[in-house]
Amino acid sequence: MTRTKRTRGGHRPTGTAAERRVTTARPTTDKSQRTRDEILAAARACFARQGYATTTVEHIVAEAGLSRGSFYTYFESKVHVFRHLAARIDRQIAEQVAMLSPTAKSGAYENLLASNRNYLRIVGENADLYRLVDEMAAHDPDVAKARLASHQRHVGRVADTIRRWQRAGRADKTIDVDITSAALVSMLSGFARWMHLEGDAFDDDDAATRLTDMWAAACGLDIPPPR
Repeated sequence: MTRTKRTRGGHRPTGTAAERRVTTARPTTDKSQRTRDEILAAARACFARQGYATTTVEHIVAEAGLSRGSFYTYFESKVHVFRHLAARIDRQIAEQVAMLSPTAKSGAYENLLASNRNYLRIVGENADLYRLVDEMAAHDPDVAKARLASHQRHVGRVADTIRRWQRAGRADKTIDVDITSAALVSMLSGFARWMHLEGDAFDDDDAATRLTDMWAAACGLDIPPPR
């Protein structure tokens, strides 16, 4: 027997738009995916240009060149759109910054350097979304909780990697992994924000290398000689 999906409040969605949102929650066609992407891109442009508070659904659909009906086929509200945009950052961090196994051929330091480079790049590419999340977190407890959870997931991934390094004999086994991980992630994220959101000017490659050297020193990893 097919069970009807319910909304977050526990109610069955009703009405044509609500029914379409259920069936299109995971787009199954190229066209539906393109439409969702167009709405997200339009919302991002509007949020960046005029801020979240003054952006309306009308602004978003006008930017996208779509109807209100098309918007509500895929999203419940501009809050729903914002959450999808914010989730993109989490996915990029998980996919492109999560460090490789300590047994990887390229080595622990090289993996760490690649991860830190990717992180700085992701913050730079998504500076508008980071500003938006900061703006929302100041007024919305749910966004603040989500931002903390995102930070804690990043710290957890780093802690798991350091423990793998320790088991492989590559990292100092005497360090407090949880505190070290939290401190290193805070250092990296704070540096990236000052660099890409506030205007501190540094060369990307040089910044990634120096930050990685500090991570390696804190974890007891071997640091390659300067090239």
